[in-house]
Amino acid sequence: MAESAPLLRVYRFTPIEGSNPSLSATPVWIGLLLMVLVLCSGCENKPENNIQWQLPLQAPEDVHQSDLHAVLPEWAAAREGHIDLVFLHKNTARKSLVSVVKGQVVSFESWKIRVLGLAQGLRVKSGAFLDDKSVHNAAAFVELLRDDKLMYRGWLYQEFPELFGLDDAGWKVWLKSVNIQPVLLERK
Repeated sequence: MAESAPLLRVYRFTPIEGSNPSLSATPVWIGLLLMVLVLCSGCENKPENNIQWQLPLQAPEDVHQSDLHAVLPEWAAAREGHIDLVFLHKNTARKSLVSVVKGQVVSFESWKIRVLGLAQGLRVKSGAFLDDKSVHNAAAFVELLRDDKLMYRGWLYQEFPELFGLDDAGWKVWLKSVNIQPVLLERK
């Protein structure tokens, strides 16, 4: 059987007599340094390119946020039912559940709560609020007053309690549940 060739060959470089091994690497270092300088100098000669922004500099208006002058849709005002709100006192981490029937004013500590409208499935289309029963997004249009000062007026959403609602320094308020009474049809 013939011997196979070795898989790894080791080469040894022996310095030439009278040469300095550290000087033989000098041309390589000089070449690398010149290449870096040439590449970097090309960057300085380029003209400044201003960026054309595609997005507006200010955020678009959020139709879900509180608007102290928000208009309540007629269909929402016609609904009857009640809601459960959770009040979280941030300093003590105490949570309280408050039930409010639409049309009544309920007092809780320094708060006054009033439910003005209800929706089974709230969605927004072209800036208008619609009640769409195919959308699972129950909501309530509420007014929250603290010490008789209006703090929040707008929609609270059951499915997105952490995104919308009152959030001030001392309190976080969110909607836990919405219960809408079925509409009874009159017989003629």
